[in-house]
Amino acid sequence: MSLFFYCGFHFHFYEECVSINTKDYIEDGLSEVRMKYNLNSVQIKVLLTCLVSIGMFMISIGLLEVVLRTTHMFGAAISYTEPDPILGNRYIGGMEFWYHKENTHPITGKLNKYGYRDKDWQLEKPQNTYRIAVIGDSYVEAFQVEFEKTFLSLTEHNLNQGFDKGYKVELMNFGHSGYTQSHELILLKNAVQKFSPDLVLLFFLPGNDINDISKETAANLIGPFYTVSDSDELLLDTSFNETSGYKIRSYINWFKQRSALLSFMTNRYNVYMRDRRSKEINLLNNNKKDEVITGYLSLCTGNPDPLYLKNYNLNKRLIMAMSDYSKERGMKFVLVSLNMRYYIPELEKELTIVDPTFNVNFFEDDLRDFARSHDMDYLGLQRIFRESYQKIGSALHWAHWNYQGHKVVADALTDKLTGIIQSGKQKVRQELVTE
Repeated sequence: MSLFFYCGFHFHFYEECVSINTKDYIEDGLSEVRMKYNLNSVQIKVLLTCLVSIGMFMISIGLLEVVLRTTHMFGAAISYTEPDPILGNRYIGGMEFWYHKENTHPITGKLNKYGYRDKDWQLEKPQNTYRIAVIGDSYVEAFQVEFEKTFLSLTEHNLNQGFDKGYKVELMNFGHSGYTQSHELILLKNAVQKFSPDLVLLFFLPGNDINDISKETAANLIGPFYTVSDSDELLLDTSFNETSGYKIRSYINWFKQRSALLSFMTNRYNVYMRDRRSKEINLLNNNKKDEVITGYLSLCTGNPDPLYLKNYNLNKRLIMAMSDYSKERGMKFVLVSLNMRYYIPELEKELTIVDPTFNVNFFEDDLRDFARSHDMDYLGLQRIFRESYQKIGSALHWAHWNYQGHKVVADALTDKLTGIIQSGKQKVRQELVTE
């Protein structure tokens, strides 16, 4: 439909629908405008047509906003994030969220006052409480399932069932989609430590954590990046907050938090930009050699990609910094390596056909040795998921963990943490007896 037809239609609509008295009133007003600005009748008619068209356009936008808010058509929802000059983005405390990806139905809820998907916390740790801060990305955040079905809720319930009623275990969800160890080290120093946790539990994801730790391979460049100096010092780069992309996000943020339409449009644009960036990176990887495993998965083979090996070493350097920071402040540190989807034998076989040296347990074994050499407690999930899959006979994930996957993680975590907490309680008792 052309603009002329659109404008002409609305002027005809105006002619037919307004009453004679209203027309007279408008004509009187238009006569004054005509005399004041020296406009002829044709110009007045064009002006009136444009005003009516603008009005109808605004009404249409308003109706579309209402439809998107009430029906969540195309997955639209009001944004619950805001730009952050250090972290790139963060969730807004107290905001309600609506999430419908992977699961068969939408997941709704409310972020706590600190901006995390959890119940509200006291800043000061309650008495007789063992507090565990859990840090990670979207797997820890767990928007894919109801809050009470997440591995954190299940683990907390299991642990509290196993201890005396006067003693409570509290798991705190600091998970945030898209965060890597660069974000998480900052989060540990600036937010987590304020809650005085007894233990810091870090979830490491082979894949996104390796890809997104470096500007060279990250799909999203709006965020912090660490590099290692020649003297082995960690150097933080937050220059993203000076880019036009970040500034535009900051300018429109107020409107985005109040409009499902604008939130939807900006989200689609961000997804498009990340996908385009990912395709560019994948194209570079795929051009290296035919029939070869590339990217972070190359680390699981006898021919690791030097760029991703460098990324992985940076991951471990940041994990070590988080462990040291925690221990210096009396917080125990536990590293958990997440499973890759290749716990399913058929998926693993596809890669071993391409490269017989592919080792599906590489990250689990390598990080176990890394944790042991730096005096960290460690839990690997790759073999646990393989065993559970073979026992259950069905997948434990959509893109993220499904309900059964969360239960498997909760059971493994309960077993791991029970021993650590009991050991900690015994140590406290011994210190009290000594005193």
